[in-house]
Amino acid sequence: MERFLNAVNGVVWGLPMLVFFMFTAVRFTMKSRFFQVRGIKTSTKVFIGSLFKKDDNGISQFSAFCSVLGACIGTGNIVGIATALYSGGPGVVFWMIISALFSMMTAYAENYLGAEYSVRYSFQKNCVGAICYIKNGLNMSGLSKIYAFLCITSVFGMGNMTQSNSLCDAAAVTFNVPKPVIALVISISAFFIIHGGIKSIAKFQTIIVPAATLFYLFISLAVLIKYKESILPVFRLIFSEAFSIKALNGFGMYKAIRYGISRGVFSNEAGLGSSTIIHSQSNNSDGKVQGISAMAEVFIDTIFMCTLTSLVILVATKDSTADLYGAQLSSYAYSTIGATGKFGVGILTVIFAFTSLTSCSFYGEKSFQHISGKADTTAYKVVYAIFVFVGGVFSPKLIWELADICNGLMAIPNLFAINCLQREVIFPE
Repeated sequence: MERFLNAVNGVVWGLPMLVFFMFTAVRFTMKSRFFQVRGIKTSTKVFIGSLFKKDDNGISQFSAFCSVLGACIGTGNIVGIATALYSGGPGVVFWMIISALFSMMTAYAENYLGAEYSVRYSFQKNCVGAICYIKNGLNMSGLSKIYAFLCITSVFGMGNMTQSNSLCDAAAVTFNVPKPVIALVISISAFFIIHGGIKSIAKFQTIIVPAATLFYLFISLAVLIKYKESILPVFRLIFSEAFSIKALNGFGMYKAIRYGISRGVFSNEAGLGSSTIIHSQSNNSDGKVQGISAMAEVFIDTIFMCTLTSLVILVATKDSTADLYGAQLSSYAYSTIGATGKFGVGILTVIFAFTSLTSCSFYGEKSFQHISGKADTTAYKVVYAIFVFVGGVFSPKLIWELADICNGLMAIPNLFAINCLQREVIFPE
């Protein structure tokens, strides 16, 4: 099965998909005249101002931001980076940053469209975000349901099973807790949170995400300070392997690009359209505000946090860690500063994984409603909780391969839609 999924993954994330992602990102970057760079002052002002706007309708902009960031951060920032370095080498870091920089404008475009169409067609039940602009913007109801189905499969692969798997793996490595036990606990806990709907999810994320992010920054900087003399050599290694035809350990430039882009997408979700579903629930219906908020999420999640994790792993690990994978590799890197790092990264992996699987559940919930046409999603939530348990006891490599496949398939209709609707996207001056 693992060999088959690896083959399918190679096809889904082959050269055409990489080109499609980067074409879209570059297209909106050029259309915006590099707004992610020239508009830093404007973006900062709009973004910070929107966070403190109060309204009784929907969820607050800050809650929406934390909920999407909670879904994005997940284990992609800790475990996902470790798997990317394992599979593609240090050059992955360079291409991940480059793709994320351009993908900030993909995130802007899809969330601008998601907010505008969700308001325009608010009379349509169970039609929000990407689902709405695919259905109404393209006038393709069938494609919107295909997207919704792929969103559900992606949520169960990326947002559910990979997160619960990494959570259980981290708990087993750090605290010596049996996987079935922790899987059962998080499955039940997740059900009670997601059963309360988006407001319950957003309230949980608003409390947990800021605190966990600050602690993550603290222990990451502690590792980098300890190995400060290795930082410059690591940067040289990243650049050399990013452009090497035949890099160390047989990785090479193509693998660096392939895993850099795919893991970046896994982490920040730009191009998948999933973040539009939560952003459309915000009390601020301005498409520009939602687009800028999405840009900030990509920057914080990938360019800042994923790069930080990559540097920590590369400066702290040696050749003896070649057989370590995923959570084990991350745990080894952070444990070099002692118990604070070892238990800290274990706790953070558990927290980030849990915040991600609770937020991502809402993507699947709205998609389920769109397909079924029913408001009651109790059955979906029960199945989701069951899969949290299943993911916790499966093989890590098998789950990560499945998640990559689901991401790639989900991106196709969304990228197609935002390219077709690109003339409707308006950028701030």
